Amino acid sequence: MSASEGIVPQEIELKFALAGWRAEQALQRLSQHPLLRRRKRQQQRLINRYYDTPDGWLRQQRCALRIRAIEPPPGAAGVPSGAARPVRTYEQTLKTAGSGHGALSVRGEWTAPLRRPALDEAALRSTPLAQDPAFDTQVRALQPVHETRCVRTTWVVRSRDGSVVEVALDAGDIRAAGRRAPLLELELELLRGDADALIAMAEALAQHLPLLPARISKAEQAQRLADGTHDAPITARALDLPRAADPACVARAALGDALGQLCDNLALAARSDAPEAIHQARVGWRRWRSLLRLLRPWLPPPPAMQALRPLLDTLGTVRDLDVARTETLAEWGPLYVEDESAHPERVRAVERAQQQLARGAHQARRALRAQLGDPAITAALVACAAWLQQLPAQVDADPDWGIERLARWHARLQRHLRTADPAQPGAAEALHEARLLAKRLRYGSEALSPTLPGRAARRLQRWQRDARGWQTRIGRWRDLLRAAQLLEGPRAAPPSRALAAFLRGAAVAGQRAEIAA
Repeated sequence: MSASEGIVPQEIELKFALAGWRAEQALQRLSQHPLLRRRKRQQQRLINRYYDTPDGWLRQQRCALRIRAIEPPPGAAGVPSGAARPVRTYEQTLKTAGSGHGALSVRGEWTAPLRRPALDEAALRSTPLAQDPAFDTQVRALQPVHETRCVRTTWVVRSRDGSVVEVALDAGDIRAAGRRAPLLELELELLRGDADALIAMAEALAQHLPLLPARISKAEQAQRLADGTHDAPITARALDLPRAADPACVARAALGDALGQLCDNLALAARSDAPEAIHQARVGWRRWRSLLRLLRPWLPPPPAMQALRPLLDTLGTVRDLDVARTETLAEWGPLYVEDESAHPERVRAVERAQQQLARGAHQARRALRAQLGDPAITAALVACAAWLQQLPAQVDADPDWGIERLARWHARLQRHLRTADPAQPGAAEALHEARLLAKRLRYGSEALSPTLPGRAARRLQRWQRDARGWQTRIGRWRDLLRAAQLLEGPRAAPPSRALAAFLRGAAVAGQRAEIAA
């Protein structure tokens, strides 16, 4: 986009990952979609070279500056056979820090055509960067830092309401610091009209393709690749919320980050066996569910989640198996064995248990990746992203709306902990309910702390610490019980059953000690 006098040019787009899919598979499915199959498609080869200073001037401002080379893809019509080099055109683009939640991005964008692939300082002077007192010095220090190369396939969809949306599939790779990573993503850009047109297009495409809402830009992906964190799990971000934010403001920021955390880590789990990716995906889902419960009185009904249940169940299974093999057995296996020379059969039992759990985790991950390729499942995540974008700008609520609701949760948690009786059969269930309440209290307090004045914020921070402590302690015994359940079964050999009984006994003893304390 180009700037007009007095108007800040904007890029408004939705971005999606296609977890586990090949480029050819995605292109074929898009080309057959009812909205696109009769529309002309165009292809270009894009080489995007990103610039920054050695001290990260642009990165610190969450800006991205690139020079894009555009040429026909190999074998394109109109390219002479045997041509030494396709004809290239060039453009320079600056994108500033954006707004938006979930997969929607609204960013300032300034683009200028170039005659050759060199930075145009004069064009940069017409952007917000020129307001920096160090502009002249920093511009001279700009240098290439990373690049992306892809073939972009685009369709332009014009609707009867006058809106125009560009559908773009980018397939290629990211290159930074001598490393490469594959790139496959779908972008929907609003060329004219209202953002509702993007949402309608996304929901239509999501019925045929397994779209995962994505919020990490190509420039950010390249920077993570350069930093060696491209495959690092995504944790919750600090929320930038104003004091006395109303429930709608909190919902857009907190629920948007929770959904982003879930989807970013699902995309990672599609290509990586890292246990922490599964863990952080589940944290994202628990945050989403807890915050929905907190904000429910002020929000419209959220989309139905039944289609997500198979995926969520598989996530839970993978996490349980990961914890059992990497944490529980690592800690409790040596206590069960006691003396390797005196109890070699126990050593073998622990080894067999590790193998059993590893096989189970491998099979569960295969099931998870198959589910991520099922549009019927991932469409529910697109519906969540669409629902977020349609939330009201503001809602009326009492000034103490958040602290009052969290205070009721805190009181319920305390009652559960006081009334849990280790002698009663339902003690384990009471602790499980207390752990769920602790999670809700923790995630709700984390979201609302930035919106409160000092004394109330400190009160919430204390609740966060208490809730985190209870969540960890109760979870430890729950993990022991779950490991025992995973090792038991009709086909379990006597040594495995003996190990499971040991873990179960340790869990029950720990639970009773926790309640008594």
